Amino acid sequence: MHYSYLSDSVKANELTVNLPVQHKLQKGDRVKIYVTALNLEAANQFAMNSTASDPEQPVLSGYLVDNTGTIVFPELGHVMVEGLTTDSIARLLEEKLTQYLTAPAVSVIYSNFMVKIFGDVGRPGTITLQDGKNTIFDAISKATDLSPTGKREDILIVREKEGKREFGRIDISSKNVFNSQYYYLEPGDLIYVEPSINKLLGLDTYQQKRIAMVGLTFSIVSFLFLLKNYLKI
Repeated sequence: MHYSYLSDSVKANELTVNLPVQHKLQKGDRVKIYVTALNLEAANQFAMNSTASDPEQPVLSGYLVDNTGTIVFPELGHVMVEGLTTDSIARLLEEKLTQYLTAPAVSVIYSNFMVKIFGDVGRPGTITLQDGKNTIFDAISKATDLSPTGKREDILIVREKEGKREFGRIDISSKNVFNSQYYYLEPGDLIYVEPSINKLLGLDTYQQKRIAMVGLTFSIVSFLFLLKNYLKI
């Protein structure tokens, strides 16, 4: 079943989207680095290897940003990358690799862009997003959509930033969602979708309709009673 997020009053020509801000690497991040050059054989020594610290866990590929904020790269040794974007790291490595390669070209992408989504969604848990596809809607799609009873107008985002925890709210039913600072997610974000009051009370759709009808009937009876008393005056 398909559920519309944006209200019907939002027109396509009213929507503007801010460009995503590139994330700066932090300790514990992991990136994949691909190197090519005119001398391809020489570039092969910089081919990325996969590593796994726990044989029972999935293999993690890429370079880990360690506690010193560096990665260990072939020939170059420890390279400081903490606080840099993936584009900045690519340019830095290209400059350093010119002593080994002819016209090196470097591509850097996140390999552990993970967020957690829980609450009233189809499939709560940890999800991995592709670098560059990291909006709140991408996360919701990975979680197989919100439940019909999930509150779309007040989704909580918990974000760790520079050693501090911040809490934000986002309304995905509003056109302003595209300008929210939480529209583009960051690695490690926690997303909580609160269930509606009807779900908390355990009311199904039929019960919700009955309560609505009872409320409407009560309002009509009250109005007629007040009107009767008024006409007697």
